[in-house]
Amino acid sequence: MHTEPDLIAFHTCDSAMRRCGLTYSPAEAQGIAVGLLSSALPDPTTHWQAELYAEFDPADGLAKECRTLLDKLYATTATQLTDPGFELQLFLPEAAAGLTAIALRDWARGFLFGFGLAGATLTASLSDESQALLNDLYEIAQLDIEGITEDEDAQEALVEIEEYLRMMALSLHAEQHTNP
Repeated sequence: MHTEPDLIAFHTCDSAMRRCGLTYSPAEAQGIAVGLLSSALPDPTTHWQAELYAEFDPADGLAKECRTLLDKLYATTATQLTDPGFELQLFLPEAAAGLTAIALRDWARGFLFGFGLAGATLTASLSDESQALLNDLYEIAQLDIEGITEDEDAQEALVEIEEYLRMMALSLHAEQHTNP
């Protein structure tokens, strides 16, 4: 179920981010992007760049490589988020249940951070359904990954959480971008 946005490899992006000293994971970075894009902030790209690239040295080759990958992730995510076929794919590793659980938790945390940058005025304008979705998202962001196994039941639960996050993001995005 884990497809990689526009053929960016998760591990390649993760390695580039670590080399540049970013503390976000690739899943968290995409969560931030989706949160920003869903929040209806006037210029989410500027906020994205301010959050992720603040410490980058423009002359640093590693930073340029990382920024290229992250810009591609952001652009692909923005395209997927607005696709009428609901094509948004969470950027998660192909890995063991523990790594997937960590990435889902990171993605949820990133979304909450990005969405939260819009401030209290956004939260006050949300429907009851969207507020409930954000509460669920907060619970997922607190996911206790200790003891998550690689058995079939755990894998199924993680796939369900992934799909729930995907649909939640699409729902919040739609609400913010269809209301006048």
